[in-house]
Amino acid sequence: MLDPISLTPQSLVDRKKRVSYTRILSHLFEKGSSSIAKLAKELHTSVPSVTAMLDDLIKSEWVIEMGAAKTKSGRRPVYYDLNPKKKIILVLDVNIYQTNFVFIDLRNEIVTKTTFRIDLESKDYLKKIIHELDQLLQINPHPWAIGISAPGLIETSTGFNHTHLNVNLGDKSLAEVLEEKYDLPVFSINDTRASLLGEHHYGFAKNKSNVLLINLDWGVGLGILHNGQIVEGSAGFAGELGHVQIVPDGELCHCGKVGCLDTISSAASIVRKANRGLADNKPTSLAEIKGDVTLADVIHAAIHGDEFCIDIIYEVGSELGKGLTMAVHLFNPEVIIIDGILKNAGDLIVSTIRQSIHKYCLAPFKSNLDIVISPLGEDSKVFGTKAFTFKNMMALYRK
Repeated sequence: MLDPISLTPQSLVDRKKRVSYTRILSHLFEKGSSSIAKLAKELHTSVPSVTAMLDDLIKSEWVIEMGAAKTKSGRRPVYYDLNPKKKIILVLDVNIYQTNFVFIDLRNEIVTKTTFRIDLESKDYLKKIIHELDQLLQINPHPWAIGISAPGLIETSTGFNHTHLNVNLGDKSLAEVLEEKYDLPVFSINDTRASLLGEHHYGFAKNKSNVLLINLDWGVGLGILHNGQIVEGSAGFAGELGHVQIVPDGELCHCGKVGCLDTISSAASIVRKANRGLADNKPTSLAEIKGDVTLADVIHAAIHGDEFCIDIIYEVGSELGKGLTMAVHLFNPEVIIIDGILKNAGDLIVSTIRQSIHKYCLAPFKSNLDIVISPLGEDSKVFGTKAFTFKNMMALYRK
């Protein structure tokens, strides 16, 4: 059977029918398996109409029958779900020092994952990405679409990265370049927002309405779920907590401003503090390390009782707590999720942030506030980018 989703509508009736198909698929994607009666109720459609559309979607392999549900009495309803193998999405998980190429199905099973160490600040970053993609697309399943998560100020409408300009080609975004080259739909999202979207679908933010996700990476990003909606802002730049000024006479930030939270509470700031301490001959086990000190070295030493490194983590967590207090007062979240590479410090960073928020936050805001480390880890970003790409593909089909 021809795919009813991808067929070009020949009439208004065809267009409305395709919209109905996408509504069913979107519901199954977000809510999981469902019965015909439940779908009809949720989508405000008749049972015969849902039955007919499900039949088309089963024949075209978009939907699979899951079997009858277990009930204590009466007729057992048959449940249906999205066919996870129907489409493969390629996620480009862009980080400062490496990029992951992840082929993933519609139910989060990773088909292949390939990691390349490509510095985001490299002048030939785009050339290297295309070279690797050319190789991977020859040996992997042809993707339905490409989703890109990356750090920086990413414009919603174009995917243009205003922070890491080497990702773009002139005035064209990476998404626009790849879409043109590979004739595939490509969508870009900020990495912190992607992580929050992953948590919203599959993690601690599921079934919650007001959540903050703090991405403690080489910069500090904030994802905001407010009244069940992820906040983007007018251009897609909402949540740049790392560039809120904390120290008016502080260090110069890479953004050109002075005293940003990034300068005192990011992964990069931790490494700088460690190197300064070593230069000042501070007593620390880091002095035994040959070569450059890494973030992993500092965290490992802190976890194993190194007083100097514990003090660094404590200072960073305290400043983060101050910055987060502003966000807590603005958005009144029910939970704060800690993500990014600094989450590897575990309770050292969580307890310090919690103490700082307790100190600076008004009592009514913190009475029911939970602070947790993301259980999904790096997967939250990949899962969120996949969900973002699926949503955009359904929107394309509705046009």
